[in-house]
Amino acid sequence: MRKKANVSFIGLGCSKNNYDLEYLMGYLADNGCCIVNDIAESDYIVVNTCGFIEPAVSEAIENIVEAGQYKTGEKKLVVTGCMVERYKKEFASEFPEVDFFTGVHTLNEAAEFILRDSEFIEKQESLTSYGASRILINPGYYAYVKISDGCNNRCSYCTIPSIRGHLRSRSMEDILQEVTNLLNEGVREIILISQDSTKYGMDLYGKSSLVELVEQINNISGDFFIRLLYLNPDGIDKKMILKFAGFAKLIKYFEIPVQHISDRILRRMNRKSDSQHIKNVFNWIREIIPDAFIRTTFIVGFPGETDEDFYMLENFIIDFKPDFAGFFAFSPEERTLAWEMPGRIDNNTVEIRIRILENIQKQNTVKRLSE
Repeated sequence: MRKKANVSFIGLGCSKNNYDLEYLMGYLADNGCCIVNDIAESDYIVVNTCGFIEPAVSEAIENIVEAGQYKTGEKKLVVTGCMVERYKKEFASEFPEVDFFTGVHTLNEAAEFILRDSEFIEKQESLTSYGASRILINPGYYAYVKISDGCNNRCSYCTIPSIRGHLRSRSMEDILQEVTNLLNEGVREIILISQDSTKYGMDLYGKSSLVELVEQINNISGDFFIRLLYLNPDGIDKKMILKFAGFAKLIKYFEIPVQHISDRILRRMNRKSDSQHIKNVFNWIREIIPDAFIRTTFIVGFPGETDEDFYMLENFIIDFKPDFAGFFAFSPEERTLAWEMPGRIDNNTVEIRIRILENIQKQNTVKRLSE
C-alpha cells in the first residue's frame, strides 16, 4: 500500500477564508491525503492568502517566501486565496517558487493539482465530490457557515468586490442542510458569515431573506446557539430587530460596521447609510433588546477627514456607547475609488485620532463588562 501524501496548510485572513480552506482540507483527506501540522513533514504546502489591504498582502508574501524555504526534494508549494485573485497577472513572475496557484472561487483546482500530481495517492475511480466534507480548524463546539459570498455595496475604499465579485447567496436549503450536519457532529454554536449578511438572498429571492433564514435555523430542534456577523447598518430596520428579539437561540450580539458618522465622509466612502439611520439602528437595538451587545468598526483618517468630521465621530462614541469598537487607519488600496482621492491625512494625525477614540471606547467597554 502506498504512503499517503502529507499536506500542510497555512491559513491567513478572515473566517470566510478559513471556511473555504476547511472544505479543501476535507476533500483532500477524503481522497487519500494526510493533513499534517508540520510543514517540514509535508509533501505539499498550501498557503491560503488574504489580500484585503496592504498589511494582509505583506503577510501573505512573507508566508509564501518562508514556505518556499522549506521546499526540498519533491516537496511542492501551492498558493490560493484572495491575494492570488487580486494579483493574478503578476503572481507567476513574482513567485517562481510556487508550483501551482489559484484564486478564491477555484480552490478545487488546487485539490485536483495535488491529487493529479501526487505519486503517493492510490488513484480512485470515483473521487468524493468537492464540498462534501469539511475539517474544522477551530475548536469543535462552534463552526462558521458562509451564507453568501461577494458584495454589491461598492464602498469606495474596499477591494472585496474586485476580489470576490458580486453577491452570490447560497440557497436556504443548502445552508439548513449544512447547519443540520454540523449540529449532528456536535457543534453547538453556528456563526453565520458573509461580506454583508443583511443582503443575503437579494440575488436569489429578490429581497433580503436574512430574517427568514435565521428563523428557520432557530426552529431546528436541539440545544445550540446562533451568532450573526457583519450587518451593514443600511440593511437593518426596526422590524428586523423586533424579529431577532424573538429568536430564542440567537445570541443578542450585533456586529455592525459603521465606519464613520460624518455624512460627508460617509458619502465619500459610498456608504449607503447616513448618520441619522446609524443612530436610529443603535437606538432601536437599545430600546428593543436592552442587554444586546453591539460591536462596530470605524475607519479613521479617510481622505478629506477634517477636525470637524473627527469630532462627530468622537461624540458619537461618547453618546451612543458601542460595547466594543475597532479603529483602523485608512489603508489606500490600488484599484479602489479612494486610492485617487485627494486630502490624505498624515500618519501622525491618524495615530493621535485613533488613540483618542480608543481611550474613550475603553471606558465604554469596561463599564459594560462591569455591569
